[in-house]
Amino acid sequence: MQDRHVPFFDRLRRLVPAPSAADPLARGSAALQRGRLDDAETAFAEALAAAATGAEVALARNKRAILAIRRGDTALAIEELVLALEAEPRSPAAITTVGNLLLESGDVDEAVVHYEYAIVIDDAYAPAYHNLGVALHRRGRRGEAVRMLRKATKLEGRMTRR
Repeated sequence: MQDRHVPFFDRLRRLVPAPSAADPLARGSAALQRGRLDDAETAFAEALAAAATGAEVALARNKRAILAIRRGDTALAIEELVLALEAEPRSPAAITTVGNLLLESGDVDEAVVHYEYAIVIDDAYAPAYHNLGVALHRRGRRGEAVRMLRKATKLEGRMTRR
């Protein structure tokens, strides 16, 4: 069961202006948020082909995993996440996405562990804080959940002002 606040935050994210067409990862993310899955797939393939470092490969593979999840292909998502973590074992994005799969499968405690690990790796990675807040809320730990969601909002605000 998805937390009732998630769709609200997803709608808010759609209000953010579209990124530059020159950045395939950003272009694919914008297409994904707007539900244009084929455009997202094309852009993420372009980003993967242009990736020069393990971190860039992990980011592109993670986005492809998210796309696979949106299409309902969990097996492909897991395959992409394995490849992402092979390219960059400390990818907070891929670790957070693994946490999301765990959360959706009902393993809230293990999801929390993944979100917390992503935060240890990158304490400015807003999605890990957001998802940790959602997981803590599901566990009834409301105060901690609110703190994590506020932290995520604060970090996301910093990113949009850059």
